Amino acid sequence: MVSDNGFNTDWVSAPGDTIIDLMDELGFNEEELSKRVGLSMIKSRELISGELILTEKIANKLESLFNVSTTFWLSRENKYRQHKDAIIRQNNEWVQSLPTSDMSKLGWIPKGLSGNKKVEYCLSFFGVSSVPEWFDYYKSKQTAIAFRKSEAFRTEEMAVITWLKKAEYISRKQRTYAWDKEILKGSLEALRKHSLEADPKVFLPAIRSILADAGVALVILPTPTGCPASGATCFFESGKATLIMSFRYLRDDHFWFTLFHEIGHLVLHNCEQHRIEGMSGLSEKEEQEANEFSSNVLIPPAYRAEFDKLSGRNWKNIIKFARKIGVSKGIVLGQLQHAQKIPFDHFAKFKVKYNREDLS
Repeated sequence: MVSDNGFNTDWVSAPGDTIIDLMDELGFNEEELSKRVGLSMIKSRELISGELILTEKIANKLESLFNVSTTFWLSRENKYRQHKDAIIRQNNEWVQSLPTSDMSKLGWIPKGLSGNKKVEYCLSFFGVSSVPEWFDYYKSKQTAIAFRKSEAFRTEEMAVITWLKKAEYISRKQRTYAWDKEILKGSLEALRKHSLEADPKVFLPAIRSILADAGVALVILPTPTGCPASGATCFFESGKATLIMSFRYLRDDHFWFTLFHEIGHLVLHNCEQHRIEGMSGLSEKEEQEANEFSSNVLIPPAYRAEFDKLSGRNWKNIIKFARKIGVSKGIVLGQLQHAQKIPFDHFAKFKVKYNREDLS
């Protein structure tokens, strides 16, 4: 991740600011300055704005005009150019650390951007006016993010932060009731029933509505390259939880396990303690608790003994069991595979595979 170490955020203005002050003291206008320094009106304005480099020749003219030494003007110009160069370097490093290629593909920023335009649009995406402001914002903002990670993906902090920022925009547009943990706990069975529906266009609006009644905004958002999150829970706003799903694997067993895993964090853990530094996840204990919560919702403890007897020797029993407990056979298969009762490459047809274009 790009660092702000050693970067001085104090503004160093162009020598033109001092020239304006001295002009005011002596009652000069731009036309008179232009004549005295030997520059065209256009070049004089560029000198004042900092676009024109203040050379030794110009510094000598300014010394004669304002009785301020050539050394002062050249030193002032040098410090200003160093500061500008530092800003450009940091802007470039910051933009290069962002997943801008995927941001463009996903429509988060326009395509074909380069140079200053890319910097401007990326700053606008994060709602800040400069890179130092971005650093200040993320140093002070404590956003609690507990996200499930696949060990097959390398965590890139900037990709995660970018994904979360886009999720925040989407979440803020969704209307929900006030966050209520008890209502969420009471909605588990209603949510679970929708696992029998194979079409995301049908079940996503339904579960989004159920969650909204409990004060939870459901955001379905693909991740940019480098972001390993399958799901996340956080509070972008007071009194409103956000549950983010990346739908990474496009299979019903993974989606429903992840959904209830994230709900488990909201129900079991203090997710309102916001944090973002280092993007650290929850403890192993809390992750295990969320895993157990999800498994128990999908396969209720009352049916656990019967579940433990299932194996790959009789696939019909898996289907019968799924019908009996009211979840998809893909979910039962996924739980059996997680328990190492059935190899992961067996009975793949049991699982529902989603199309990315059907997710929204």
